[in-house]
Amino acid sequence: MMKKSVFSASVLTAVLAFTTTAWASDISIVVNGNKIDTDKPPVIQEERTLVPLRAITEAFGCDVSWDSETSGITLTDGDSLYYTWIGRDYAFKMSAVALENAVKLEAPPVNMDGYTMVPIRAIGEMFGAKIGWDGASSTVTVDYEKKETEKGLAEKFQSYERNMTEMYDAYKGYASDTAKTVKAEIQLENGGVIALELYPDIAPQTVSNFVKLANDKFFDGLVFHRVIKDFMIQGGGFNTELEQKKADTIKGEFIVNGYFNLIPHNRGIISMARTSVDMNSASSQFFIMHADAHSLDGQYAAFGRVTSGMEYVDKVAEVKTKSVKELGMDDVPEENQIIKTIVIK
Repeated sequence: MMKKSVFSASVLTAVLAFTTTAWASDISIVVNGNKIDTDKPPVIQEERTLVPLRAITEAFGCDVSWDSETSGITLTDGDSLYYTWIGRDYAFKMSAVALENAVKLEAPPVNMDGYTMVPIRAIGEMFGAKIGWDGASSTVTVDYEKKETEKGLAEKFQSYERNMTEMYDAYKGYASDTAKTVKAEIQLENGGVIALELYPDIAPQTVSNFVKLANDKFFDGLVFHRVIKDFMIQGGGFNTELEQKKADTIKGEFIVNGYFNLIPHNRGIISMARTSVDMNSASSQFFIMHADAHSLDGQYAAFGRVTSGMEYVDKVAEVKTKSVKELGMDDVPEENQIIKTIVIK
């Protein structure tokens, strides 16, 4: 699953044990050896140091865009995108096509006298900065490697923030392992069981299609017909004689097809296969990632992940394969890897 982080934000705790909001004008913020002057001083709130977002992002060289309708903030740092919101406790880092990280902010951003105040430790570490505290001088130190950032990029990707606002609860649930899920099991003929959780709030049509096919016993007796070690195993479309079993096609729920599905293709992710020429050609064939393959991100409809039984995915991935030239098929297991059934729990 994607990387996720929870920061304790305990910097300053030893010397600043406040339980209410307090100004901390005597605290200095130093980024890469340079003291940051701010129009509004840092604030101590529930033992956490909040600083003006603009001051930090300017010191980092980030590009920033503010959405007054959603209270959402888009930040860009090199090629990475970051999204956070006033009053919301999760922030997200992503590429243009996939979610990379989710950060639980123990102190969500707040508006104070027209300034957006953010917890410096969580925001800094989300950007890959090293945060320290010098008690002798009451100084928060930030070591950060600046990246080349295109001006205006944050505004260009503000539409992502709007989409993320609409799907905030779905991705917060995905990141925190509290998402609404559908449980399924791929039961293999050899006795192995690959347990899955599927995400209907992120890929609703894809999950619905998979569930219907499973309940209709469509997958019973089909095989994993394409196996590439250190990449993926693909099944759900051919029987043991390599005769294709067809099903209705569905809309491709992924970024390049206009759908805001950001699930990255990490090891253990289940996603829908499709033809290379038609984005809406997925039907019944699915693949399970044997290894990370982020070149697929945003181009295929990932819709769930393996929760147990990856050892059986590994075993399938290890089998010897062959080419069946008369059918134009490569990477076909020499011995059939049979799906006994898929059960929706």
